[in-house]
Amino acid sequence: MCRRMEDAMQGLVSRNQAAFIKGRSIAEHSLLAHELIREFHKPGGMKACVKLDLRKAYDTVNRDFLCHLMGAMGFSETWVDRVRECITSPTFSVLIQGIPYGFFGSSRGLRQGDPLSPYIFTLVMEYFTCLMDIAVHRERIVPIYSRVSPVVSHLIYADDLLVLLRPSMRGMWELAAVMEEFGQLSGLRLNRDKSKVYFSNSCTLKKERAMELGVEKGDLPVKYLGVSLSVNYVKDRDCQSLVDFAQRRVEGWQAAGLSFGGRIELVRSVISAIALFWLQSIMVPLATIRKIEDICAKFIWHGGIHAISWEQLCRPRKEGGVGLRSLVSVREAAGIKLAWRFLQGDSLWSAWMTSRYLRGRNFWVCEIDNNFSVSFKHILRNRPVLRTAMRRRMREGGETDLWLDPWISGQSLLEMLGPQRDGVAYRGLTCRHIIRGGVWRPEEYRSTAPLGEEIRQVQITPTALSDVWSWAPPGRSEGAGEFRFSSCYDLVRPHFDDIEEYDFVWGKGLARKMQLSAYKLVLGRLLTRDRLLRFGVPVPDPKCVLCETETESIGHLFFQCHVTWSIWAEQSRRHLGGVGRERDFREILKWIGDCRGKEQSWARRARLRLAASV
Repeated sequence: MCRRMEDAMQGLVSRNQAAFIKGRSIAEHSLLAHELIREFHKPGGMKACVKLDLRKAYDTVNRDFLCHLMGAMGFSETWVDRVRECITSPTFSVLIQGIPYGFFGSSRGLRQGDPLSPYIFTLVMEYFTCLMDIAVHRERIVPIYSRVSPVVSHLIYADDLLVLLRPSMRGMWELAAVMEEFGQLSGLRLNRDKSKVYFSNSCTLKKERAMELGVEKGDLPVKYLGVSLSVNYVKDRDCQSLVDFAQRRVEGWQAAGLSFGGRIELVRSVISAIALFWLQSIMVPLATIRKIEDICAKFIWHGGIHAISWEQLCRPRKEGGVGLRSLVSVREAAGIKLAWRFLQGDSLWSAWMTSRYLRGRNFWVCEIDNNFSVSFKHILRNRPVLRTAMRRRMREGGETDLWLDPWISGQSLLEMLGPQRDGVAYRGLTCRHIIRGGVWRPEEYRSTAPLGEEIRQVQITPTALSDVWSWAPPGRSEGAGEFRFSSCYDLVRPHFDDIEEYDFVWGKGLARKMQLSAYKLVLGRLLTRDRLLRFGVPVPDPKCVLCETETESIGHLFFQCHVTWSIWAEQSRRHLGGVGRERDFREILKWIGDCRGKEQSWARRARLRLAASV
């Protein structure tokens, strides 16, 4: 039932809702809210933003109303009966002194944790959209109009509501009436204690208007979906909650006893959480990113000596790191993902941004304007990377600008041929004009004829569907054109040469703790006495703890010390016969890793002994 409901939701639920709908993103929803709040203090009359909170949302849904609503939406009677059975069948028991007594049913609400409940709740919230649309159509509520952008009177994400309107006294009263009607029918009542209204600077009588609605007046920025929405650019201080989030994750009592490997995994989870939402929802300043990376690095090394730099740890394992992701590179990849989602054009956010900023101009040649928001500037600055990572999947050709879109191996015809004297490059021609019967006909125009061979190499897929952008970064073929954040991150991160000791460190047979010990060994970052002296740490005696004759270094301690070498020789004199202890320890490690045939089993044991002894 859940899979069938998921398929039906896209056509039933308006674009004002983003939760639990396949293909809709909480990040885009948050970005659109930020764009709308950004318009607040611009000229154009009074504006208000109302953040509404519903009281015990899941627990108060009117089930009879839900079933009537589903019938009105076109669900069959059989399907409605099945849903009714699912939501009315649960029974409850009360624990008295640890003993359950009795079972009883419930008359309203949805079950928390039921996979069907989110879809049902989304349908209930769609009725609020219907009431708002009716009120806007009858001019009872006046939304914040823009001359070019789509009208967005409200945004909904699950039970988080954001309403944007002109705060006339009548408008505030009408919004209160809409909420009252919605509450009476659906059972979802407004929690006035947690709801707030925010006004633009040009608004007067703010307290009186808030009283008309029955909620408190708030001060900007607005907190929506965990993100602070400000009318100004996002500053470092606006992201303090993000820094606090990272600090809390690594300072909990559970993290205090973690090993080196455990601390790395915890940092990996912190970075993943930040990358999945925060960096895709707001333009986080670079200063904030640096603070979070500093917190993570200090946690990994327990606030002591950073034996390995953060930049080194953030390399892939084959390039000498431990596979952490650099938040700076994650931030760049998130920006590219944002640009990719914008080009898909299938969300309310992308439609609003297109009409607000492009205004008929081509995305690929639009110049950056000072009036553009930070997020849209960020999108435009990522165009060079998008050109290398995307290819146009040609179908009918009607959605692809013949001259301005980079549909030939990341280049446009205008770039390849230059401006034409007859001005044909700027006449809005599409690729459909040089396609006949699913075949390229570049000779149709004198200007395109010289590139006939290059044009014919672009494959056409005859279908009634629109042209689409396909994700195809260099060196990657997986995903069948679908965006992959991992390949996007790999596209923007710094690249380094592979290390020769990769198999020695990360090969099979070693526990995680031993792998990380071997990792420090091959990088030469173990805190031996010679390295402690270089860090300025006072050491009573720099001599080797075993032979007490030479300075203690990694090479000496594990191979060149006569005590250590005697142990190696005692274990397997035959295998070490061709290797002298005077050789550099990296050469010996490479020699162990290169052992094949009969020597390979010994090499595995030697690798295990080395890692266990660190």
